[in-house]
Amino acid sequence: MSIVRSICLIPLILLLLTLGCSEEAEEKGEGKAHVSGLITDFYEEKGQVLIDNEEGNGNKSGPILISLHTDAELIINGETVTAPLDGTLVGRRAEVWTGPSIAKSSPPQTTALKMVIY
Repeated sequence: MSIVRSICLIPLILLLLTLGCSEEAEEKGEGKAHVSGLITDFYEEKGQVLIDNEEGNGNKSGPILISLHTDAELIINGETVTAPLDGTLVGRRAEVWTGPSIAKSSPPQTTALKMVIY
């Protein structure tokens, strides 16, 4: 392979490595939470909580329904638990790392890969 071809492939390889590492970190629930705010309601029939989502600067971006993925990590008061979401969480703050998709419904809905409740 010529030197020019080798040099042209370096940016592509770096891009692929960067994308792969960022997706892995996102899947592990690392980095900044996608959803953060106060849990305002619980819907027992679907096992979902409604979170009044806030942006990093404190502005509210609206409510979003969150359900737990089957392999989600749920941390309450610093302890990892296996319990399902329930009504006792209403009024508490939560940070949520979500999957790649958000349903365009009213309110929007998504699945949590990791949820930390304070």
